[in-house]
This record gives sequence, structure tokens and C-alpha cells, in this order.
Amino acid sequence: MKKILFILILFILPSYLVYAVDKNPLTFTNPNQESRYQNLTAELRCVVCQNQSVADSNAELAQDIRDLVRNMIIQGQSDEQITSFLVERYGDFVLYNPPIKAKTYLLWLGPVILLLVGLIGLGYFIRRHAQTTAIPPALTATEQQKIKQLLGE
Repeated sequence: MKKILFILILFILPSYLVYAVDKNPLTFTNPNQESRYQNLTAELRCVVCQNQSVADSNAELAQDIRDLVRNMIIQGQSDEQITSFLVERYGDFVLYNPPIKAKTYLLWLGPVILLLVGLIGLGYFIRRHAQTTAIPPALTATEQQKIKQLLGE
């Protein structure tokens, strides 16, 4: 049993210790550039992984985006220019916080709509359950007398 547990730990544990490694590390000329790079790559979503930031992803496309962001920062482009270029290229999905516009209404309003539908459904269920399990009215004196006779009291 201990051997099986040990083998499972050997296979499961490394998957939690895997981090994205930048294959083309470049040094920035000042700490401000490096800070901008870290912030931008953390705010951009990997379009391949779909649930990881570009900074955390090991996908080749994420590496390409990291390289692109790094080069654009070194060229002196602003954060807005970089994000607008990436949005133009990959769409709003590349942003973790996409802007509110006609294409993203469902994305922003979807959770609220689902919550409202759930609350309405819950209210309907509670009302329906209350109607079907209503407490019967109290027994009259004659009904109580009949029950006592049937029970032999």
C-alpha cells in the first residue's frame, strides 16, 4: 500500500510544480519595463489554454505573445498600444477583463441572468413544495372521538 501511495505521489506532485519558463529571457533596461511586462503578461489570457494567463502558460503561442510584449515594451510602446494590437490580432478573448460592448453583453450579463433564473426557479420550487405539503387542519372533537374508539381507548 505504501508503494502504491509513493508511486501516486511521484506522478501527481510534479504536475503541481510545473511553471511556465520563458525560453527567451531578455533583460530590461529599467525596472519599470520589467514591471510593465509582468503586469501585461499576467493580464493577458492565453488563447490556446483559455484559462491561464500568458505568464503562466507553457503553450508555444503564449511564448510568442511574451516575446511580442517584451519587444514592444523595449521599442517604447505603451500598454494601451500593446493590448490594442493583441486585441486586434486575437480578439477580446485575449483580455481577462474584456470591455463592455455589444459582443460581450452576454459575457458580462450571463452570470446575473443565470442567478435570476436560479432564484426564480428556487422560489417556484419552494412555493410548489409549500402547497403540496400543507399542514392539514386540526381534527374536530367528533373526529378525535372516532379515533379514540378505533384505537380502543
